[in-house]
Amino acid sequence: MPLPRQEVASGALGDQALYVVGGFDPNRRSTADVQVFDGAWHVGPAYPFPVDHGVAAVTAGSLFVIGGNSNGRARADVYRLNVEAGRWEAVAALHHPRGAAGAAEVAGRIIVLGGTAAGVEVAAVESFDPGAGSWTDVGALPAPRDHVAAFNWLESACAAGGRSPNSARVDCLDPATGVWTRLPDLPHATSGAGAEVIGDQVVVAGGEDAGEAVIISVVARFRAGAWTEDAMHDPRHGIQLAGFRDRLWACGGAGVAGYAASAICTSIA
Repeated sequence: MPLPRQEVASGALGDQALYVVGGFDPNRRSTADVQVFDGAWHVGPAYPFPVDHGVAAVTAGSLFVIGGNSNGRARADVYRLNVEAGRWEAVAALHHPRGAAGAAEVAGRIIVLGGTAAGVEVAAVESFDPGAGSWTDVGALPAPRDHVAAFNWLESACAAGGRSPNSARVDCLDPATGVWTRLPDLPHATSGAGAEVIGDQVVVAGGEDAGEAVIISVVARFRAGAWTEDAMHDPRHGIQLAGFRDRLWACGGAGVAGYAASAICTSIA
């Protein structure tokens, strides 16, 4: 990427473009930069305010960025990217401000899980209906935590890992029934990892250990009811995996525990 960033929000609009939004710069400052890859990197429309620890999600052909922190304060703001107009447009705000949350698209809605605000874990799970333009509280995360990695598995919204303390839990909510289930625990407790589904498998990549001192240097894959692991190329935390052109992309993050913003962008298949 042109600019090193960590604790970014990342998402893709089909095979057209990959977006990396905000994040900390190497001086630990929140940024409003939007970096876009569509075969080459270029600068996109600046986010309305500096943001780190936001989370991106795509539904109804639109990219949304949700919550996050701005200069240390958790935000409830949610913006949709108007690609044609080249600007971000505000939509309904979250009921519960939060940074370091996870988000997954399920049945056309965006489900937001976990996160933290003012040092308190946010338990409430919220669902965004893009047609109605509104949020609804749809349950509570059984073990509230932040820095979770979220994904859609079999039409359930799942939160993997997170802290504090660091966890290997994987909690999944079926928003149609309100029922929670658990997948087998991750092989390693991790926080600040990225997660997404590709083909018939869940991928959870990177993150930090329980002491926030060591990078988790593996990619965990869930398929056929069990987790396996392999080495991660350029291990990092503070990432969000984004599906783009048949691969999962990990852009930015930090290659050591704590603050060390990276410009690396690698992919996983």
